[in-house]
This record gives sequence, structure tokens and C-alpha cells, in this order.
Amino acid sequence: MVVRGETWRERVALRTRLAPVPAFESLAGMALSGALIAGVRLGLFEELARRPATAEELASRLSLRTDSTRLLLDGIEALGYLRRRRGRYVPTGRARRWLLAASPRSVAHFVASHQDYWHWWASLPDVARGGTVVDHHTAAPDDPYWREYITGQYELARFSAPELAAALPVPDGARRVLDVGGGHGWFAAQLCRRHPGLRATVVDLPGSAAVGRDIIRTAGYGHLVEHREGDARSADFGSGYDVALCLNLIHHLQPPEIAALFRRIHAALRPGGVIAVLDLFGDSGRPHRPDAAASCLGLLFHLTSGASVYSPGQLTEWLRDAGFTPPHRTRLQRIPAQSLYVATAT
Repeated sequence: MVVRGETWRERVALRTRLAPVPAFESLAGMALSGALIAGVRLGLFEELARRPATAEELASRLSLRTDSTRLLLDGIEALGYLRRRRGRYVPTGRARRWLLAASPRSVAHFVASHQDYWHWWASLPDVARGGTVVDHHTAAPDDPYWREYITGQYELARFSAPELAAALPVPDGARRVLDVGGGHGWFAAQLCRRHPGLRATVVDLPGSAAVGRDIIRTAGYGHLVEHREGDARSADFGSGYDVALCLNLIHHLQPPEIAALFRRIHAALRPGGVIAVLDLFGDSGRPHRPDAAASCLGLLFHLTSGASVYSPGQLTEWLRDAGFTPPHRTRLQRIPAQSLYVATAT
């Protein structure tokens, strides 16, 4: 509150004293996000959805420490995912919608997978000093990491895949779709559902392809989508495709790799075929005020792949050099931070 009669120097000093302390913001952010991740991984939400409990009762049922459980529940309550009813904790509507396995909107696997991010961020000072980046794509095919990571990405794709399928122009008479690095295959499946006669091939790393194959089979789309094992940077895609999907992939690649990838995709497409590139792009139109999402995620991509968030201008240049028309941009409501660019093979 500003008191009448204060000088501007006094008002600035007051605002400075009341401003959030960066150290506290960092600590609070880590604590609250850590509490939410732990709550999912420990099964607290599922257990409390079955039967509300006090901290002591829940700790006993899940064989946890009572003091740790109480503090954890209080932290999650502060986030708005739990509330107390007659002394017992119960999931809120927000938790039931987003964090319970039975919910069609559940993103529990996606939240749980963020436990892996802690040691990635901890390595940032070493990377900045010239150390090796964390390449999480090198995990062994049978590493449990793949199931949690790809399942989490699939949970997010369920929200945006129908919109993307509706926005993507498919050439008349199209029959074949190439999905490069498509993982779960859900975008390809929704595109094939929307356009009868389309069939898709997803090319991805062995660990990712194995999980994606299970997701597609379980959903009953095995007749529409097949998975092939291969590295997007070197796999033989074949030829004769009408549509190519390159979704959330280029931020994992270096510029020379992207240029080479687009040339190989062009060679795999029929003349007049289309390529769809979905990603987060860093050109916000405000050069002196970087976009927060692009900046933070760009740093994450650099940390985990040695790559970055690229600009629409770079994308246009890579596509042009590979033999595509200038791309057309479409914004998707379900994923507002990202843009879909579509170009045609000449």
C-alpha cells in the first residue's frame, strides 16, 4: 500500500523490501514441484481416492514414514490437489481430473517422469563450463525410462492430436504417412482415423518404438499404425509417402542434422507431398524481451540434447534448401506455445 506523501525513493525502497527473494522462490518452487512428483510416484492420490485418510493412516497403509507423509500431504494441499475433510485428506477435483489413472485426462505418467529432470538441471553448471550434455535418448532399449517418458508424452498428445489432424492438409488420394521420431504414434493414429485409407509408419529409437507399439496396439489402432526401429538421423525411410510428420523433434537436433533430415524426408515424399513440423520456436517478435517458455525450454533442450529452440526463419531456410515451398504457419489452441508449419515438396 502506498502512503500519501511518500517520495518516489521511499516507494521504490518499499517495493524492493516486499519483492520476492529469488532464493526463496527457487526453494519454494523445488519443494512444491517435488511434493507433487513424489505424491504421484508414491501412489498417494490413488490411495486417497479409494479411501480418505489422515497422515498417520496413509503412512501405515503405504508403509511410509509418518512425519514425511504429513509434510508431503501439507505441501500437496498447499498446491490445491488435496483438501482435508473431517481431518482426512481427499483429492480435489483438480487431482481427480489430472492425476488419477482412471481419468481420461490423466497426466500422472508425465508428472512422474519429471523426477528424471532433477539431476539433469543439477548438471547445468558443468555443461556451462564445457561439460557433456545429458543425452537421455541414449538409454538402453529396455530401460524403464522409455515407458515412463513415452507414456507421459502420449498423455499430452491425447489433447492436441485431434486438433492437429484437423489442421493438417492431406493431399487428395493420400495413402501413406511417415512419422519421424513419432514415439507413441498417437498423432499419426488420429490423422489416419480422420482420413480413411491412410496408413502410417512411425520410425523411432528401439526403446521408444517398443512402448509406442504397445500404446497403439492397446488402443486398437494396430491396423492403422506400424512402428519401425531406427534413428531419425540415419534411418532409411524408404519412399512413396504422401505426408511426413516431424513433431517435437528438431529441438533435439543440431542445425546440420535438421538440414540433412529434411533432405531425406523430401526424398521419401512423392512430389506434392506435405511435411508438417510442430515445435516450439524462439522468434517471439520481441528481441529485447525473450519469451519465457521458449527460453526455459530452450535451455532444457540444450541441456538434454545439446540443441536449442530455433526460429521460423531458420526453419524456412532448411525447408527451402531441402526442396520444399515456404511453410504455412498454423497456431494450435491446445498447445499455444507451439506452432505447426506445413510445406509442400516440389
